Amino acid sequence: MTTPTPRRPIDLIRSIVRTLAVICLLGYTVLMTTDVLLYHLGAKLSFFSPTQKELLYSHGVFAAFRHPDYRPWLKGFVNEPGRTETTVSVDDTYRAYGVPMESPPMVQLSAVDSLGWWNDKSPSQAKVLFLGDSFCYGAGSGTDNTIYRLFEVKTGIPDYAACKGGYGLAHYARLLDTLTGDSLGPENRFSGKTVYVLLYLGNDLSADILVYRQRQQDEMVGPARHLWLESIRNLLTYLRESNALARQEGGSQTPGQPRNPTLGYYPVHLKAPAPDTAYAFHPFYRTLLNMAWFGPKEEEELRAVFAEMARIARERGLDVRFVVIPTALQVLYPRIDASRLDKNAPFAKEAPVVVKNFNQLTAFAVSAAEEAGFPVLDLEPLLVGRDDAAELYWPTDTHFTPHGNAVAVDAILKAFPAN
Repeated sequence: MTTPTPRRPIDLIRSIVRTLAVICLLGYTVLMTTDVLLYHLGAKLSFFSPTQKELLYSHGVFAAFRHPDYRPWLKGFVNEPGRTETTVSVDDTYRAYGVPMESPPMVQLSAVDSLGWWNDKSPSQAKVLFLGDSFCYGAGSGTDNTIYRLFEVKTGIPDYAACKGGYGLAHYARLLDTLTGDSLGPENRFSGKTVYVLLYLGNDLSADILVYRQRQQDEMVGPARHLWLESIRNLLTYLRESNALARQEGGSQTPGQPRNPTLGYYPVHLKAPAPDTAYAFHPFYRTLLNMAWFGPKEEEELRAVFAEMARIARERGLDVRFVVIPTALQVLYPRIDASRLDKNAPFAKEAPVVVKNFNQLTAFAVSAAEEAGFPVLDLEPLLVGRDDAAELYWPTDTHFTPHGNAVAVDAILKAFPAN
């Protein structure tokens, strides 16, 4: 009987290495398959809420191009074309902090046109074009009291508005190029020369630009993104950021003090004679606490967008005007009643820093737009000094009230009388 030859240690090591390599390869294959499925089909999973799905699209977890309302040329979404009139609540900041409202303010948005925006005419029928985000489409006012609709009523000049929440400066460049060109057909080509860009300092130069950049990168790399498990990595980043925010909310109060889940950003009261109403300032403002995300590279990137818009305007004979819309905190900060603030909540210390950084971002935006050759109307100094400043923004929401929109239109007509 032959005695088996004992395995040499080197053979055993090779066997183990091969086994581990196979296991790793199988594991990687499973993860890559999961990444592909998450990217293309994840939005259909029912355990993600609509709000979470919107955020996961923005974080590059889900494939934006799979959504029927996504437009590759825009690298952004439009509204569902043909959607009927809708009524929406004006309470985004209250909802962000979980503040219950039995009867929140409600406004009505008109039907959506064939391109996906709130208009009753085509671009070819308009002489003035408005570009903007939710401040433009009337999230706090309803369609009849939007800046563009009030402008049309006051001037008698027909206008068209391409506006949606989530749009930023890079989207405005794409909209300007597309709506003044031929790619959407002659009926959808803007026939006028005057264009107003309503640039909201809240996120048009920050979060919305980052989302645009993410989609730009996704298009460039294509399916190769799955090699490094991009969707899974982005999902983990989203979950990590959400958990960090939750921990911050739970642990930011002074020891021995009761937990304040709003971090003092609600309730905030203004000095008399402002109405004794509890204001809420959106948690997004806190992203301006640390400006490490906005450096020379980002400045050059934004200057390049302004330059691109200037090129389009020159080549097509357009008169493009920028209107810079400040945040509610910038305008109302001087009117906050400090004696009624929770001194132990972060807001008391953070608000001055956030306002300073917003003002610096405003100064950059105005300077960059003017360097590109655009006339600019900065609304912040005009609104801060008004006696009715407390009536310009909703206490429950980030947006202008109908009165705020009317004031903005008056300022536009005064700054640009030749309309």
